Amino acid sequence: MFVASIVSFVYLAVLIVVPILVGVYVFRDASRRGMNAALWTLIAVLVPILVGFIIYLLVRGNYPDLKCPQCGTPVRESYVSCPQCGTRLKASCPSCSAPVEPDWKVCPRCASPLSQDSSNIQTPVRKKDRGLGVVLAVVILVPLGLLLFALLSFSAISSSSGGAGVSTLFTDEYLAMTNNPEIKAWLESCGDDDNTAYVLRHQISDTDLEYLIYMPGLPQDSPVEIAPMSNLLKRHTLRLTFEADGINPGSTVALVSCSGDTNQELEIYFEPNRKVNCEITSVDYPLHPSEYSE
Repeated sequence: MFVASIVSFVYLAVLIVVPILVGVYVFRDASRRGMNAALWTLIAVLVPILVGFIIYLLVRGNYPDLKCPQCGTPVRESYVSCPQCGTRLKASCPSCSAPVEPDWKVCPRCASPLSQDSSNIQTPVRKKDRGLGVVLAVVILVPLGLLLFALLSFSAISSSSGGAGVSTLFTDEYLAMTNNPEIKAWLESCGDDDNTAYVLRHQISDTDLEYLIYMPGLPQDSPVEIAPMSNLLKRHTLRLTFEADGINPGSTVALVSCSGDTNQELEIYFEPNRKVNCEITSVDYPLHPSEYSE
């Protein structure tokens, strides 16, 4: 249940965040290139599986990604001077003013000899398209990272996995089978708060323990879902979800046998979305009736 919920949440988050990020990038990038920004944004966002975004990256036109090193004005590769501040960006022919390369000897346009003076030339700075890198990182790496975290954080969960088992008994029947005055005194001391589960915990061995659970609102024959979990921090949790489907609430105790140690945490839900408080008392005597049989 939890793994499926986490994966669903990650999937939903990716479905929402990725189209927004792609749409913002395409709109800004298309506007700079003089393309129809609104149309390409719709194509990139609405065409599924990022096909529209890939098409845009393949067909988008060029735009000046150079800027003047002096004032930052966008310039083209063919510019000899910055149109804003006049900074000399490229060597030019002294006769026809055509742009030339510094190592050329003769102007290819007018065949005039070229001087080698390039002392006052400042090369344009190329702007980096950091936005594309961010989009690609989010599209590719973030979903993979979130899914990997979700899969590693929680172990596989099922209603009967982890070696845990739950049995329910009538309270009077359980007391008659155990005949333990300490358990009887504990049951008599339990309150009547429907939002509280009163629990005895007994560590059977280094790897096995048992719980005795009394809930004032727990009915007879209540279905229960068992969900043993562990995460990357080696935190072990046993989650029990009881359903309010039965009769005679308050006349039943639940006996849980499972793998775990004293550091295991216990979460109890009465109905899927209603978590109850746990008042846990550790004891050194057995809780299972079979331990009291003659």
